[in-house]
Amino acid sequence: MVQCQGRHPPYPDAFWFRCGDGWFDLLWRLCEDLEPLVAELEKQTGQQFEVLQVKEKFGGLRFYVNQHTDAIGERIQKAVQESLRTCELCGKPGQLFQSPWLGVRCAECVQES
Repeated sequence: MVQCQGRHPPYPDAFWFRCGDGWFDLLWRLCEDLEPLVAELEKQTGQQFEVLQVKEKFGGLRFYVNQHTDAIGERIQKAVQESLRTCELCGKPGQLFQSPWLGVRCAECVQES
């Protein structure tokens, strides 16, 4: 979900990016999709676009930014939906899994936990 400007969490920088390696490609594609939209937004607003926090919550991706347009929000939501079908650990297709926390895992990673 998109978070409003000025809502930085009171945590050190390392806390702002917390998710498994399995979502690397998903996040890479999201950033590539956002790049032209962000350039246009920055041109229109004169403000620098910032990713404030990236994390897993309730099994899905959370990608918080300081400003957005409908198009940016749609791209983020698409990535969130993809995260709910992608193993956070390895990137293979997965499904929601609870033990004891919610997460998305493929069959192999479920067996390894």
